[in-house]
Amino acid sequence: MQNRDKVLIVDDEQAIVELMGLYLRSEYDVINAYNGQEALERIKIDKPDIVLLDVMMPDMNGYEVCRRLKTSVETQFLPVIMVTALSGKDDRIKGIEVGADEFLGKPVNRLELVTRVKSLLRIKHLQDKILAERNDAMNYLDAAGFIVVVIDQELRINLINKKGNETLGYEEFELIGQDFVKAIVREDMGADVRVFMEAALAGTTKLPEYWDIPVVRKDGRHITVRWYDTLLNSSVGETPSMICSGEDLSIFDEEPSASLP
Repeated sequence: MQNRDKVLIVDDEQAIVELMGLYLRSEYDVINAYNGQEALERIKIDKPDIVLLDVMMPDMNGYEVCRRLKTSVETQFLPVIMVTALSGKDDRIKGIEVGADEFLGKPVNRLELVTRVKSLLRIKHLQDKILAERNDAMNYLDAAGFIVVVIDQELRINLINKKGNETLGYEEFELIGQDFVKAIVREDMGADVRVFMEAALAGTTKLPEYWDIPVVRKDGRHITVRWYDTLLNSSVGETPSMICSGEDLSIFDEEPSASLP
């Protein structure tokens, strides 16, 4: 039997919680909370798939609850529908600023409620699938035993696996967004490496089978990495990117060497 999605309904008025629960209970497992702090506790314990969140609550209003959810790595993609009697433009802008995905006015219309919950859950399921596939890919890359770096046409690092971070001495997200050449290539080799990689991405030169480049760890130590680079296919209108797979050769070197194509 397929597991049903869980809907957390948060409102300090019990009658409203019960009414929305009545509308949704036939299709979803409904969880109730009656204030902001209880909502955060239920999210941590019950792991709902979507949250219906009242704005005006006495201890912690819905804006603050939503802000906490959207700034947490664990819950940033949890869909939140703000349910409010407030109809002003400023109130909606405030909800958007804290990351609300949708809004419902009070009194809640049954058809509108069911439709919006179903729509956001469909998006969440697609997002969950993409994240799961990404995680599987990253787990594969982490287990591969070699450095993997993906760079874009501007030579910015879009992805680096665990082995790459460990070899270069960085934390998980430190290198993301940094210029590949500036961040890790030895300074005296930087200009030549940049020219060659830009030409390869532009399609004006061919990538070699491999090339050895002295790189610099975060702690300043120089090591030699043998890179096996491949251009990633791009769709029409998209800019190309490059996947760089590397192995640390420094254990064989007395002095870091370079071998440019």
